[in-house]
Amino acid sequence: MSLFAALNSATAGLRTVQTSVKLVSDNIAQANDPNRTRHTAQQSVDASGQVVSTTYRREVDKALMAQVMDLTSRDGGSQVTTTYMQQLGDLMRTTNGTPLLNEYSDKFQAAIKTLSTSPEDETAQYQLVQAAESFSREIRRVSEGVEQLDRDMKTDITKSVDTVNDLLKQINSINNDMVSLQGQGAAANTVADKRDGLVRELSTYMGIRTVERPDGRLAIFTPSGLALVDAQPANLSYDGGNINLQVGNQVTSINNHLTTGKLGSLIQMRKDGSTTEPPTPASGDPTTEIIRKLRSQLDEFTKAFTGPTKPGEPTSFADAYDNGGTAAAGEQANQFFTGTDRFTININAKLLDNTSKIKQSAIDDIVKAVNAAGRSFSADGLQMKDTTYSAMGSAITGTWMAAAKTASTAADSNKESMQLLTERYQSQTGVNIDEEIAQLQQLQTSYQASARVMQVANAMFDALEAVVR
Repeated sequence: MSLFAALNSATAGLRTVQTSVKLVSDNIAQANDPNRTRHTAQQSVDASGQVVSTTYRREVDKALMAQVMDLTSRDGGSQVTTTYMQQLGDLMRTTNGTPLLNEYSDKFQAAIKTLSTSPEDETAQYQLVQAAESFSREIRRVSEGVEQLDRDMKTDITKSVDTVNDLLKQINSINNDMVSLQGQGAAANTVADKRDGLVRELSTYMGIRTVERPDGRLAIFTPSGLALVDAQPANLSYDGGNINLQVGNQVTSINNHLTTGKLGSLIQMRKDGSTTEPPTPASGDPTTEIIRKLRSQLDEFTKAFTGPTKPGEPTSFADAYDNGGTAAAGEQANQFFTGTDRFTININAKLLDNTSKIKQSAIDDIVKAVNAAGRSFSADGLQMKDTTYSAMGSAITGTWMAAAKTASTAADSNKESMQLLTERYQSQTGVNIDEEIAQLQQLQTSYQASARVMQVANAMFDALEAVVR
């Protein structure tokens, strides 16, 4: 090998090492960034040892990344579901101890039975009135809490839609940068890492799939094929019922396209098939249409006490009181409870302020009514036959306790699966400090070897110059 060839080879080696050292140093510096992939460079040299091209690449496993995004979307949906189910549990007091709806219902029925043993006892009458007031107030409190839960979900959807729009704009902006950065070295890989992080964040809100374009852009679609980012970013909006997707002048409701992710779960929890044309039966999924089901169940429970007797069933509480004999002077003849739904049920104001007394001739009849089995309960998400008043309340709270447990179990499972797969992905594509330090040591050795060759070549040139002189 000639001196010039040796010198060129050593120079090329130094340039290669310098490029690699820069990448390895950047890898180490950003090792704690979850979005950072391992960056490498491969250089091609010609016969003289000159570097003619450098190919920069980053470690990416597209198939594994798709699985990570799918599980991230599932985790995002299950986490928001279990959060709201926890809030519902707090509202109904099902998280710890006996639910207040059950407790007040039982106390009300117990007070009726106590009064039946001494109908003229004013203390027993007072206790029944107070128990009835507590019972009706609890139904109203839970009902108002359900509406607040619904409002919170709507607010959450609005904020999530805003976040998704921002993410789509950021991804589209990076797509534009990627086009201009093609062929400009490591910068494109750094930007691509940032884009991957945004895509993973987007997947927590909705299920997505991606397609990489030849020019470096990343097209993003819903699993059903609706474009979210391609030539331009889509814009999402929420009108209180539907999440709409707009691309150009075309607007499409995507509620039915959202099955996973935070937005998917929120839409499913707020979904109400009773308002569609034609109406659809309530979903059998315990965490779908929860607002619809709660409204229906609380209304049906209220009507069980305030409504008329159903055909073929025992006398209702309202009819037992209203038709239970003639009221004496100063007694309330009818309407022990007033109101017709979950928001308006209340004990008669005259009984509450002691203007009127409980009708004694009806006491035996209302005792029979609260003890009687053979009743039906037909509400969205809960159907019962041959049941009692007491069992109705227990079934409502029990249904939601079971739903909350199901949601929590699913959330734990999805989170564990997502974390395991994310760790696997990062171990395959992320920066390993030990490996990078070992690589740095190898580069140091290569650098020293190339530098030594240059030193020897320079010494030989100096010797030749001395001979010539």
